[in-house]
Amino acid sequence: MSIVWYIPTALLLLLVFVLLRRGAYRAFPWFFGYAVFGVSADTIRFVTRSHPVQYRSVYWWTEAGYDLLGILVMYEVVRAVLGYTARRSRVRVAFPSLLVLAVGLSLARAHAIPSQFGQGVHFYIMVGEIAVRFVQVFVFAGLVTLVPLLGLKWRQYPFGVAAGFGLYATVALLVTTKLSDFGTRFIFLWSLTSVVAYSVAVLIWIWFFSVPQKVEPPISQLSVPSPGDLNQYKDVLRRMR
Repeated sequence: MSIVWYIPTALLLLLVFVLLRRGAYRAFPWFFGYAVFGVSADTIRFVTRSHPVQYRSVYWWTEAGYDLLGILVMYEVVRAVLGYTARRSRVRVAFPSLLVLAVGLSLARAHAIPSQFGQGVHFYIMVGEIAVRFVQVFVFAGLVTLVPLLGLKWRQYPFGVAAGFGLYATVALLVTTKLSDFGTRFIFLWSLTSVVAYSVAVLIWIWFFSVPQKVEPPISQLSVPSPGDLNQYKDVLRRMR
């Protein structure tokens, strides 16, 4: 059973290889950094697993790192998608608004239901993690709405990143909420559910990045026919009559 806990690490290693092979780390450096950080964090946790005090410290600080990188990756995704729609400047308004809303919801929930972790650093890391999950769910839900409206294709790298995080965040948001409520009594079920959901998320990322990306040109960059081209088209149409 213990091998289950290391499945995500093996999948992350495969993801890093795929990102390097496809050169996707250039377009999505924060997501690549997130994958590398995941492998490093899991390795450090494995090394310190027999030292409870060190492991506890490593665990919470790496969770904080996951939170920070999770936000940066979501910003990267939103910026890429709005770039496809020629509305990149709206990232400056859309993403901060989502972040403020997510933090507000997380703090409101923490105020309504006191956490078992008290008011220390662990409490704020947990609040931050819940806020990150809210952002990931919001971004994924927004992309699900934008794809059919704007006629974009799903098999794009940013959509794959958002889909993986959206699935994992939905599950993690529920189980993390329970962990915040019940503390260590819920730790085993929380860990097992998180491992399964995260493994599925990494598989989604591997699948999306396993093929070359077909870039969607921004609307503002679509080429406009020149007058000479238009005359050629008219000549062709006349001959077809």
